[in-house]
Amino acid sequence: MLWRKKQADKDAAAERDVIAPASLPIPPDPGVFASKFEQLLEAVEDEGGVQAFVEALNVKRELFARALDVEVLRNMTPEGMDALLETVFTARRKLPELMVGMQQADVNAVIEALVYGTEPLAERMQTFMEFFPVAEGEDKATQKANQKIRRAAWDFGAEMLHFREPEKYPLMARWVWDVNTVSGAMREFIAANDTLRESPFDGRPETFEAVRQWMAEQLSAAGFYRDVPFLVDMVLGWAYTDYMRAMSSSMGLIEAEFGAKSDRTEPLRKILGIDPARRSGQSRVKRETVH
Repeated sequence: MLWRKKQADKDAAAERDVIAPASLPIPPDPGVFASKFEQLLEAVEDEGGVQAFVEALNVKRELFARALDVEVLRNMTPEGMDALLETVFTARRKLPELMVGMQQADVNAVIEALVYGTEPLAERMQTFMEFFPVAEGEDKATQKANQKIRRAAWDFGAEMLHFREPEKYPLMARWVWDVNTVSGAMREFIAANDTLRESPFDGRPETFEAVRQWMAEQLSAAGFYRDVPFLVDMVLGWAYTDYMRAMSSSMGLIEAEFGAKSDRTEPLRKILGIDPARRSGQSRVKRETVH
């Protein structure tokens, strides 16, 4: 009977979180996609090409798949958690200090509920985001700081889902699309997006999946059939950093986020979480000691 239970568990897991693509109110533009994809290919040519980036993303996938195996996850240590956070650019700067003083078992449990829970995916994402404590106060500085924590938590949850099963879950990080700020990489594929008066997308997983499938079709038309989930991630990452480059002259976004000496692909590597760690080998994840 044990094999029947295991098979039933596998069948239930396969049926859980089947994300049907939504109908997009404003379709992305194939010409914009083709232009950005061509720019991406040119930029990575001297850095090992597309394959070097795909291999790095596969290493990240293997890390998340091992760490988020249910038995491993239940016994995860703070050091194991930091290894995941190291690869999530927005989360590694905000979440570790919040985990100081938390019981690791509680953190592991909320991640298990996110990854293996049976509630609707959007609800599990919301629950995970709200797990991390924020400061009380209605002043603008406090509210802004709290928003950054929530965004970081959302991104960490989104990356755990995606990089554990990249074929199943689209990458739903806020830099891909943030309905609250009406900004993100997805918007960059709409022609004349700077003239839009209303949000072109909602924040449902089905909307992320619809854009991903549309991009997969564009890649197929261009003759790319392998490693499609990671190629989509790369194109989205390039579009977002391209937007930041365009804004950089007036707002200093690239310098503020990635440093003034960044090369063309460094922002892309960082946003995808495949940038090399410090040369000294020390982690960039910092946890303050509780006294």
